[in-house]
Amino acid sequence: MRRVEWVRFAPFTIILFLSIQLVGNQPARCAAPDKRLRAKVTVILEKLPVDKKAKMANFHEKVANYINSRDWIEEDYVNPIDIGVQLFLEDSPSTVEDRYRCNILVSGPDIQYYDKRSRFAFQENEVLKPGAEFSPILGLIDFYINLVIGNELDKYGLLEGTRYFEKARGILQQGKFARPPFFEGWDWRDETMRAIFSDNYKKFREMKDYYFYGLSLNDDEITQKRDYVKQAVEKLAEVLKENRDNLGAKQFIDAHYQEIVELFKDTGDDSVFRILIRIDPDRENIYQEYIQ
Repeated sequence: MRRVEWVRFAPFTIILFLSIQLVGNQPARCAAPDKRLRAKVTVILEKLPVDKKAKMANFHEKVANYINSRDWIEEDYVNPIDIGVQLFLEDSPSTVEDRYRCNILVSGPDIQYYDKRSRFAFQENEVLKPGAEFSPILGLIDFYINLVIGNELDKYGLLEGTRYFEKARGILQQGKFARPPFFEGWDWRDETMRAIFSDNYKKFREMKDYYFYGLSLNDDEITQKRDYVKQAVEKLAEVLKENRDNLGAKQFIDAHYQEIVELFKDTGDDSVFRILIRIDPDRENIYQEYIQ
């Protein structure tokens, strides 16, 4: 198992939802005990009725405490992972209990998941903590956090994140059997899970091993560093040729294209830039600058 001492990550692409700023919905951050998972949580209450807004006013703190107080990562060689969690709440009227519809956006360093198919019950004085019974809201959070962790650990070695994708799949199986109406959305998440365990996504994960191993090499090994990254770009092109809808691959380009440009811009070798034009045509003007 290869362990990377340092990895330089480019910031992930921020989509429209991250630009929303609402008064009274401040992000919550709590220090993780082991410093390996640090979550910034924002809850958007704008669409709730007044009484529900009051009941959920500190929900962001409860979610942050839940995430940051847990030891998610079993491996001891992992660099700290910063994760963003945004919850967009709407009322789901019920005469039995307080229920909410929820859109969730979970972001890692270079991947994010947006899900608008969930519903959960939550009472004002309730505390978020793991329990024997499946919790729709905690299952939702756990599912996507494990997907982010799995994608991050793939940067440390070949398919290193498999353990966490398997955990997410286990949560999925529980979610399918949640009581009505809280099984909503788990059929869609099943499609996400099938895509992650597909041959195409496996090739994407294998590509990351080449890329981040290359980045881990010192500058006095620049030729070898560029060779590994170039092989990664070639493998990324193969992945997207097979499946143009591989969301992870698309987000990977968004997060790392500048890093690749910096690594190859003074080499006189334009083959990497020609591949980038093919797989990332929206940035052709950037890559064209370095083509002979």
